[in-house]
Amino acid sequence: MAMKEEDIMNDAKAGEGITECCEGNLSRRRFIQGSMILATSSLIFPGLAMAKARTDKRLVVVILRGGMDGLAAVVPFGDKSYAALRGDLALSPDSVRRISEMFGLHPVFENMHDMYQKGELSVVHATATPYRQRSHFDAQNVLELGSKAPNDFKDGWMNRLVRAIDNRDNKLALAIGQTKPLILRGDSPSGSWAPSALPDTGDDFMELVARVYQNDPAMKRNFNDALMIQDQTSHMMEGENDKKLARQSRSGQGFVTMAGIAGKWLSEPDGPRLATLELGGWDTHAQQGTEGGRLANNLSLLDKGMGALKESMGAAWDKTVVIAMTEFGRTAKPNGDRGTDHGTAGAVFLAGGMVKGGRVICEWPGLKEGDLYQGRDLNPTIDLRSITKGVLNDLYGLSPSTLNSDIYPGSETARSMTGLLRI
Repeated sequence: MAMKEEDIMNDAKAGEGITECCEGNLSRRRFIQGSMILATSSLIFPGLAMAKARTDKRLVVVILRGGMDGLAAVVPFGDKSYAALRGDLALSPDSVRRISEMFGLHPVFENMHDMYQKGELSVVHATATPYRQRSHFDAQNVLELGSKAPNDFKDGWMNRLVRAIDNRDNKLALAIGQTKPLILRGDSPSGSWAPSALPDTGDDFMELVARVYQNDPAMKRNFNDALMIQDQTSHMMEGENDKKLARQSRSGQGFVTMAGIAGKWLSEPDGPRLATLELGGWDTHAQQGTEGGRLANNLSLLDKGMGALKESMGAAWDKTVVIAMTEFGRTAKPNGDRGTDHGTAGAVFLAGGMVKGGRVICEWPGLKEGDLYQGRDLNPTIDLRSITKGVLNDLYGLSPSTLNSDIYPGSETARSMTGLLRI
C-alpha cells in the first residue's frame, strides 16, 4: 500500500494535478585558447542574434550524470521502513534539513534549503523516465531525447523546444561544458562554451586567420562570434584562471564557477534563454557516505552551483526555471561495499523565481519490501516527462498537442503536471 500524509497529500494523480508530499579590433582581443581548432564549426560558439528572442523567460537544465541517489538527496526519514532499509547509509531525522514531517534535504543543501524556504525550490520525488533497465548510456539517451526507448529520435528534446518557441535563426540555447550534450543536438541552432587549457594565441596569428576567412561568410561569421564571446566571457570570469578552470571542469570541481558564468550569460538582455549544465560523479557504487563522503561532496557541489547560478543571474532569476535531473536513481538498499547500485526512481529539483516552491511533490510508493520496484528500487510513480511538460506548458504556453507531437512525440500517457510554476 502507498503511504500517505493526510495533512499534505491530495487525491489528484500525477499528470492530472499535483500531489504534494509535503567584426572589431583584433589587437585588443584574446581569442579562446586553441579555438582555431574549433572555429570551423557553427555549433561551437553561441550566436549573437539573441536580442530578438520571443521570450524573456529562462530555462536551465542541469544533467546529473551517473545516477544521483534520490533517497540520500531528499531523505524520506518519515517512512517507517527507511532506516532499516538504508542501514549504514541512513541519515537521522536530526541530521537532515527538514522540509516536512516526511522528508528532509541532505544536510549540505544550504543554498537549496534557503530556496525551498523562500518558495523558490520544489522537489518531485519517486520519478523516472520510461526506461527501466540499468545502463547509464541508454538511460541518459532516453533522458535527453525525451523518448520511450533509446535512440528513438535523432535530436534532443531541448533542441526541439528551441524550434517550438522561436523558429527563426536565433541561437537561443547555450551549453556550458566541454561538449554539447545530446539534449541540445539537432537542426535548431545552439551554441556551446567551455574554458580551454591551451596556450594563448597571438594577435598577429589572429589577424592572419581573419584574412583567410575574409571571403568565406560562414567562417567569417563564426570567427567574429568567437572573438565576441571571448570578450564577453573574459569579463564574466572576473579574473578566473582559464587553465585552472578547464582542468576543474573536467573533474567536476569547476561546476560552481561554470554555473556562475551560465547565470551571467542568461542575465544578459541579448543572452541565451535556454542553457544546459552538467555535473557527473553520481555513480556511487562504493563508500558512498552519509553526511560526509563522496556523495555528500557531490551534493555540496550541486548546492553551491545552484547558489552561484542564482546570485549571478540577479533579477533574471525571477524569470527562470531550473530543472536538475538524473538518468535514474539508485538501489534503495546498500550493497556490500557501502554504496548503492543502479536503480530506478529518484528525485528531480525545480528551482527559480518562477517555481511555485516550498513543496515536495510526489505520490509516495513506500519503502516496504513489497512496495519496491523489482524488490530493490524506489518505485517510480511519476513520469519525468510529465514534470518537464508541465514546466514547458506553464513557461512557454505550449499546448498539449505541441508537447505530445513536437517536443515529446508519443508521450500522450505522460500527462503534463499542473501548477508547478507561478503564472
